[in-house]
Amino acid sequence: MSRLQLVPLKYCMNSNELIEQGNQLRAQQEPEQALACYAQAFTADPDSAAAFNNYGNVMRELGHPARAIPFLQHAAVLDPQNITTRFNLAVTYLLKGDYAQGWPAYEARWDYEHLAGTEPKFVQPRWHGEELAGRTILVVGEQGHGDNIQFVRFLWNLHAQGARVKLQVTDGLVPLLSLGGIISQVGRYTDDMGEFDYWVPIMSIPGILGITLDTLPQVQSYLNADPAAVRAWQQRLGPKTRMRVGFCWSGRTDSWLNQHKAVPFETMLELIKSTPEYEWINLQVDASDEQEAELAAAGVTRYPGSVHSFADTAALMQNLDVVVGVDTAVSHLACALGRPTWIMLNAYATDWRWLTDRDSSPWYSTARLFRQPRRGDWATVTKKVAQYLSWFKV
Repeated sequence: MSRLQLVPLKYCMNSNELIEQGNQLRAQQEPEQALACYAQAFTADPDSAAAFNNYGNVMRELGHPARAIPFLQHAAVLDPQNITTRFNLAVTYLLKGDYAQGWPAYEARWDYEHLAGTEPKFVQPRWHGEELAGRTILVVGEQGHGDNIQFVRFLWNLHAQGARVKLQVTDGLVPLLSLGGIISQVGRYTDDMGEFDYWVPIMSIPGILGITLDTLPQVQSYLNADPAAVRAWQQRLGPKTRMRVGFCWSGRTDSWLNQHKAVPFETMLELIKSTPEYEWINLQVDASDEQEAELAAAGVTRYPGSVHSFADTAALMQNLDVVVGVDTAVSHLACALGRPTWIMLNAYATDWRWLTDRDSSPWYSTARLFRQPRRGDWATVTKKVAQYLSWFKV
């Protein structure tokens, strides 16, 4: 199918048509042309909140949050109740590193698209910073596995205030997070969590605590693996003869953003084949049978069907020298364990938590970020990873 061509302004004066054209171009991964359409739309109709919102949103996706914010703010003035604009502005603040404005604005997520209507409802009051000494608080996980792994660090802050902490998360995280000594009860979303005084969504905690980039707690690790499971993996792996590199190349394949986040399997396989001096260990639990076969042919160490939860993955990771991954829960877990973690990042639509123009993360002291120099250029990223592997000493 041929790509949509940008229509000159004189042939397309209706702002709604221009916005729709821009949306199609964005979907076809032609963001610069999409910007031109949105600019024509708000030129034709200066009161079009949608045109300003879409322009700002694509500017954010192109990695320019500071330039995006004025357009999104203008859209919010034109249509203050528009939830899409409010959400886009929130994640743009966060991408810029402006957490003071980003966290409060991010509460708009509960009315946005797939999260709309999912905010938990309890008889007990939601926590907004009240005294916690001697009280019990239920922290409710949300969104993806990686989000919960990233934000579970803040349970230590609640514990330090004297709270008894309970936690609800997805099934796959329960065995992992049950290992922590400060959490009195870990359950699934469907479990009865007993009595508590307050509840709070896990990603709302840093906003209540007033966390900024300057006050974000700096720790090397905040999660643990079961020592017995670590020893079991050590025995299964056998004596180490080469540097062990765990890897994954994709997040959830049903996620729209994964088209940008995921490294093509063929590109990952080429990196592995070009560096046979390392023991590559597959951490991608949803690899297809065909992919497993190709990995086996490339000499990759694989344990299909052996990893049933993130607790299993954590124990395996403790036996690795470095983890090479993408923006997915596997990378968050490796970082939370304090393992050296190299994260390959897309240039377009980078998630807000990785900020911009840096190869380190304020969230994870053991992370190194390998960013695409241009949209879609994973080959340069994997070449750089191979170079850094040759320099890495354990």
